[in-house]
This record gives sequence, C-alpha cells and structure tokens, in this order.
Amino acid sequence: MALAAAGLGAAGVGLGLMRRGRWAKEPLCASDVMSRGMKTVLPEQTLREVARLMREENVGIVPVTDMQGRLLGVVTDRDLVVRAMSEDRQPSQVRVSDIMSSEDLEVATPDDSIHDLIELMGRKQVRRIPVVERDNRLVGIIAMADIATRAEFDEELQEALERISSRRSFWSRLG
Repeated sequence: MALAAAGLGAAGVGLGLMRRGRWAKEPLCASDVMSRGMKTVLPEQTLREVARLMREENVGIVPVTDMQGRLLGVVTDRDLVVRAMSEDRQPSQVRVSDIMSSEDLEVATPDDSIHDLIELMGRKQVRRIPVVERDNRLVGIIAMADIATRAEFDEELQEALERISSRRSFWSRLG
C-alpha cells in the first residue's frame, strides 16, 4: 500500500515547518533519497542464505521478491532473531517465506514525499520502507539513514528528524 492509500492526512509529527517554506516549492520525494540496486531473495531461499547476504551487503533488511521483481515481503535482522533463532529453528532448513514480514508491510512509491515518509516511519516505528512502482515492482528502499545523510545539508529535514527522534518512547515513559 502506498502512502497515498494509507490515508495520511495533513496532521503530522511536528512537520508543519516542512510543509511551508522551501519544501512547499521543492519537495523531496522518495526517489531523491532512496537506495537503489539492492540485492533481493526469493521466498524459497533459506535463512542461512539471507543471513549471509545481510552480512555481505552490511544490511539489516532484504526484500523478498518473485521472479519478476515484485515485492512479496521483507526479511529483517529482527525477523531472523525473533522468528527463527529464538525458536531454535535450523537456518539451513527454514525458508524465507516462513519468517518474512509481509502482512501490513508499509511501502512507498517513488513520488511519495519525504515528509510523509518521515511521518509514517515515526508513527509506525520502522526505520526502512521498500519503494515500489504501481505494479509492486521493487525499485528501492528508503531508510532513516538515507534521510539522515541528506539532512546533513538540509536544516528543515534535520529539524523534522530531531522532532521524531526526541519523542519519548513507551519504555522511557514507564520509568
């Protein structure tokens, strides 16, 4: 589901500044900052294969696609730990399709605005979102790290990221 289909309204996570000024004239979109050309895995591959790929590529997420490159889900480093290792499952015998995240997977399109992506990431507490074309073909991934790298040169983007980062977590409010 693209951001537009997610029903995001004008209310954001303190992003009013980004909706005015320079960003109103020159809004950044997902295609401006996303990582392209990432490696993918097929659903029938094993956890061992995806773990090796994560190590080789130094990534914490690997998209799962079909043979035509359409996104089916993702496997994260957290999926490996929570859904496989903690249950003593054998990495060479468990298929990616058994542990991949696919339900309620947030995706973006190349034209989605960065401020909407930042809002979505903050609200859903995710650090990475796959970017797909209308036919669900994977074209990239946008990560908080991609946005943060861009923010080094963009004061408005820095401010938006700081607002999201400064929001207290559930756990910090308990103590």
